[in-house]
Amino acid sequence: MPLAICRIQKIKSWGMLKGNEAHTARERDTPNANPEVTNIRIIGDSFDLDLATLVRDKIGSQKIRSNAVLAVEMLLSASASYFRPNAPQEAGTYEKQRLDNFVKASVNWLDSSWRERVVRAELHLDEITPHIHAYIVPLDERGKLNCRALFGGKIKLSELQDSFGMALSHLGISRGIKGSKATYTTLKKYYAAVNQDSQLINLERFLPKAQVHETGEEYRQRIIKILNPEFEIINYQLNQRSRLLKQFAELKHTAKQGEKLRQQLSAELRILKASIKHQDLPLELVAYELGVNQDNQWLSTNNAIDLVMQVNQCKFDDALIWLRDKFGEEQMLAAATNQVTSKALHIAYQNPKAQFVAPVPDKSHWKEIEKYFQKHYCIPQKLMQTLNQRGLLYADTSGSALFLARNLSSGVTGAYLHSLEMTANTFSLYPGSKRSGGWFHLSMGRSSDNLITAAMITASPIESLSLAVLNAPHIHRTLYLSIDSIHPITETYAPIPIEFLKTIPNVAIAMSHYRAGAIQKLLPHSIKLQPKTTWNKELQTRLGATNYAALE
Repeated sequence: MPLAICRIQKIKSWGMLKGNEAHTARERDTPNANPEVTNIRIIGDSFDLDLATLVRDKIGSQKIRSNAVLAVEMLLSASASYFRPNAPQEAGTYEKQRLDNFVKASVNWLDSSWRERVVRAELHLDEITPHIHAYIVPLDERGKLNCRALFGGKIKLSELQDSFGMALSHLGISRGIKGSKATYTTLKKYYAAVNQDSQLINLERFLPKAQVHETGEEYRQRIIKILNPEFEIINYQLNQRSRLLKQFAELKHTAKQGEKLRQQLSAELRILKASIKHQDLPLELVAYELGVNQDNQWLSTNNAIDLVMQVNQCKFDDALIWLRDKFGEEQMLAAATNQVTSKALHIAYQNPKAQFVAPVPDKSHWKEIEKYFQKHYCIPQKLMQTLNQRGLLYADTSGSALFLARNLSSGVTGAYLHSLEMTANTFSLYPGSKRSGGWFHLSMGRSSDNLITAAMITASPIESLSLAVLNAPHIHRTLYLSIDSIHPITETYAPIPIEFLKTIPNVAIAMSHYRAGAIQKLLPHSIKLQPKTTWNKELQTRLGATNYAALE
């Protein structure tokens, strides 16, 4: 039999209330929610005031204690088997009539139990199972904030479950086993279980012992009832993961195709602009002044200056003077500009772009580099080995450390060299590198399938590695990207992927105040994160550089 679910969370600060509203109203990204599904406000106007204002108005002018509960968020739902009895494992689906009956019964219960104390309720349909988020201001009979009077203690919480279970009993939904050894789960813990990264089932805890005189079939049914909610969560997360991976792959493919098309159109546009801006003299007009027939072989050329030079057997300077005398200075300049532009575009687009070829790693020097970075910069050996295995950091034939620079599509664009003879955090650009085309960058935290939700911009590869070690362990997928530009950063010159960084919700500019301010103007949502000296000095202070003396 489906079970009623009623969980509460006490909200004790206005900031917490604002955060809860941002989540339930989907004002911030919710990875486990389906963005194609619209949620419904079932209590409160869609154009209503914000939740904090509604709560303040309900509380009135009374003095609020520092530890007072401002509001109670209540989650109301039922087992998936109620909403989709024929397919309980198909997360995100429901039978409409059953949903309508549940919503009606829940709203009636909220109204009869809490009346005007309920300031808002949202029906969520974009997650694993339909559920309602209701916000209640805990006013007692005197109109005073008194959460304990309404929800304090096990007895009150048990009565809450009794009341909600009774309200849904006519739908075939039961209250759950009263007096069982199962502990009460708060809304926060319940919701965290649904949205957690992975669901691990502790069989020793979940699988009870068979009872005396219990048949095998009865025991099997009891196990199914116990484990079904856990498997429901797992199935939902697997479905969500598959959906996100497919969506990510499609976006990646679209982005690549879009970039190719953009480059092609950009090249065609440049040629078109050049041809429009620098219109050449009509060859027929120049040929007429030269006294040659249109069928003459000299007309095989495609610009006025070459035609004059071939017919008159003269040099470039003399051809310009002839054109000036015949057509005027303005037309002469147009012909000269057209010739240079045409030849430049021809050279540029007839020759493929030179691709950077990274130098070959020299494995014989790697141990020396690994030891050097541990001794001088306190970079952990495990991180060094990971970077080396991925080809992002290795030794070249001269024994210098080479940091690979890549664009955001992982295309190699250049490299930076760090000599072991230099104790300062300095680098030189490897010949042939495209300095503004790529960066040394790496991602930390979770798996590569997860989207990047945070970015740290630093001034050098060593600073990126140091900050990554300082921030470990990483809960979210974080990008560390180092830039080496010493020029002023402006709207027209920004040697960082501005458009990409605008899509990342959390960006920290972890470098000097002057440069951070310039970048922050281009990324208004970013924050400044500055060390007292350098990130590597902070890392050495934390770990203690003396710990590496044995490496000498």
